[in-house]
Amino acid sequence: MSILPRVCQRHQRSQSQAFTLSELMVTVAVIGIVGSLVFASSQVFLRRDQANAAAAELVGWLEGISGRSGAFGPCTVQFTTANGLAPGATFASLQGSDARCTSEANLALPSTDGNRTYNVAVTYTPAGTTSMAFTPRGGVVANGVEAIVKISVNNQLPLRCVRVSFGTLSTGINNATGDVTQACSVWERT
Repeated sequence: MSILPRVCQRHQRSQSQAFTLSELMVTVAVIGIVGSLVFASSQVFLRRDQANAAAAELVGWLEGISGRSGAFGPCTVQFTTANGLAPGATFASLQGSDARCTSEANLALPSTDGNRTYNVAVTYTPAGTTSMAFTPRGGVVANGVEAIVKISVNNQLPLRCVRVSFGTLSTGINNATGDVTQACSVWERT
């Protein structure tokens, strides 16, 4: 028996067990696509957590003011509206009221990771209103003023909202947009 057929058989087996260049390129492309999808979805989760944190801190701060306004009110609150607010920037403050309404006269935006900024918009009803006052009557907002504070991170989805109406606080969400000129579509009373 000759050595040549054995060498050819081994060579054929080794070729069938190896990857071709095109198979490797397809594999790398699939891994790249999956990786980019995972990265993109993780960015949405991070922005959602940061917008949720800002809304939760605002609700807690407003609940504290509302609760203390019965003893120390009226407590007047004003919101900062702007695009590109840096983490740590003031986005709500107590205006010329008794400092006993809250232990923190200014509420700062929570920190973020990376190069992210907040977009904050406020819609007041009636139009032309620029602040709201919690009265000594158990945290009721004076003069029927309603405010909706809208928060997003980098003007990308999701959008989070906090509504202050009469004496109640509600939180809202809109997972389809991060545009603060839009409205929240689902509301929940806190």
